[in-house]
Amino acid sequence: MDPLLDPLHTDNGKYSPTFEPSYILPGNNLTWNHISVCGAEMKASQSSWKDMFSRGKPKKVKQILHNVSGIAEAGRLLAIMGSSGAGKTTLLNVLTLRNLSTLDVQGEVVLDGKRANKWKLREVSAFVQQHDMFVGTLTVREHLQFMARLRMGSNYTKAEREARVDEVMHRMGLSKCSDTMIGVPHRVKGLSCGEQKRLAFASEILTCPSILFCDEPTSGLDAFMAGHVVQSLRSLADAGMTVVITIHQPSSQVYSLFNDVCLMACGRIVYLGEADKAIDHFADCGFPCPPYFNAADHLIRTIAVTNDRQRTDCLRKVAVIREGFQKSPAGKRVAELCQPLKSGPPSSYGKSENKSLFSEYSWTSSQKYAANYVAQFWALFWRSWISVTRDPILFRVRIAQTLITALITGVVYWQTPVNKLTVMTVNGILFNHIRNLNFMLQFPAVPAITEELPIVLRENANGIYKTSAYFLAKNLAEVPQYCVMPTIYISIVYWMSGLEPHITSFLFSILISILIVGVAISISYAVATVFGDTAIAMTFLPIFVIPTMAFGGFFINSNDIPWYFQWLANLSYFKYGYEALAINEWDPINMIPGCNVTTPFDYNCPSNGQEVLESISFASIHRWRDVLILLAEILAVRFVAFIALAIRTARNK
Repeated sequence: MDPLLDPLHTDNGKYSPTFEPSYILPGNNLTWNHISVCGAEMKASQSSWKDMFSRGKPKKVKQILHNVSGIAEAGRLLAIMGSSGAGKTTLLNVLTLRNLSTLDVQGEVVLDGKRANKWKLREVSAFVQQHDMFVGTLTVREHLQFMARLRMGSNYTKAEREARVDEVMHRMGLSKCSDTMIGVPHRVKGLSCGEQKRLAFASEILTCPSILFCDEPTSGLDAFMAGHVVQSLRSLADAGMTVVITIHQPSSQVYSLFNDVCLMACGRIVYLGEADKAIDHFADCGFPCPPYFNAADHLIRTIAVTNDRQRTDCLRKVAVIREGFQKSPAGKRVAELCQPLKSGPPSSYGKSENKSLFSEYSWTSSQKYAANYVAQFWALFWRSWISVTRDPILFRVRIAQTLITALITGVVYWQTPVNKLTVMTVNGILFNHIRNLNFMLQFPAVPAITEELPIVLRENANGIYKTSAYFLAKNLAEVPQYCVMPTIYISIVYWMSGLEPHITSFLFSILISILIVGVAISISYAVATVFGDTAIAMTFLPIFVIPTMAFGGFFINSNDIPWYFQWLANLSYFKYGYEALAINEWDPINMIPGCNVTTPFDYNCPSNGQEVLESISFASIHRWRDVLILLAEILAVRFVAFIALAIRTARNK
């Protein structure tokens, strides 16, 4: 039986690990020296229009951390605790060197005696964020195999990666759900919250990182599951790893699993030392823990600072406890270990980051990827392909939608004859091809991108793969579905409507339909990556689509468009698709029944296909020009989407 699934043992009310670690993990001693963090204080009542007029005024600066120093030792679990606003998350961001772009950070983060930059720190550490993000259509094993291929790289064989995946699943208690889908909220049932949290840990420890950071690992879990999760972290620390977590109000059993605690209040460290001795330290300072009271609750309540009339008393208690800690042996030890490095200039992070981080006293500053570009591409292509084929909305629902829409359209236009009364009807069939394919597939493609965007940003920030590898793999993995669906639609509507009965004309219609869908999906990519949010992207998408449809040549003749709107008509993919389909349909027709071929050309009664094309300002010589323009628009718009995604990922690092 998996040790993590055994009942938790208690010894005098304390949890104890249920198994011995099977191997020793390499840990690092992490120290932070005299860290001070300042940021602009934003008022909730301040509106955006006021910001426009007060941009030139200096913003009020709020100091978040005040000259804090501390140490996280190898083989120990350190829990950073404190009330809301104490500075826990900010300190964790500084230790991981993340999310500091809007902050002014002074001080040093030191790894085994060497000043660390973010690339070196990310190379030797892993960070489990508070909110779990997964591609929900993968199983547990598939997700870990994907992570192993990218994080372990080509230095390991496939058999070694598989063995490591099995070992990590066993260690994290995931063996019994290895073939279960992770799950998509409201769509695909999957893992429980506790299993997803342990899967997040499993993803990060595949490469045996020296340091593991966790932000609120028990958030959203019940007491029993929280105990299992923290017990997993304690087992990693017992195996030699350095584990640093932030946690909010742990139970007494969970608190007993901590080796060390770092208690914070008002942006200052009031205690950093062994968890068992924290209660004694508070008692020595005059704040003993009442009998049968949760130790963690007592510690946090004692150092909590309110904004009411008792604020002065709260600050006094914090000052007494902090002063007592600085005079204690634990405080003196921290002060001795957290001395600034004697060599090299002082460090500065965040918005005032300078070149001292990359000096000879720092670790190397370049980001490295464990897997090469080809391996990144194939792993991402494999994941994207599974996501497309398994997601019921992305694939099955769209196939059903395409079939139903095609059948209804085919019935409406059933075997439309070509005569002087049906010229406009045939043109309507052709334009409907473009309109239906566009709106059926374009709008659902936006949330498919925006929902996956946070996962991409997080994985890219963690140095798992390059943005270009993801974008290329995502595009190519989705090509088959965006070729199959327009082919199905045209295959039904084309023959049911009674369009030009030649196989070459039919195949050309399929080609144009695929290109139209390609441009439409490219616009979805661009809008999704530029705006990032589903609601905002869906709001702006019609702004880019409706005008191009209006100037597509069906609602208004191209020759009648005002000169100041010609540029918009020239960008309209509806126009080029409609023209290509019209040429494909009308160019082979030499006579239209019902019209007098001996009379001069009449727009109301064209005698052949060429006259129909002239009546709508199209020319048969533009057939392959339209194909090339549609291809160019696909490439151009997707390049815009890639640039937007690259900017987002660069800002997120």
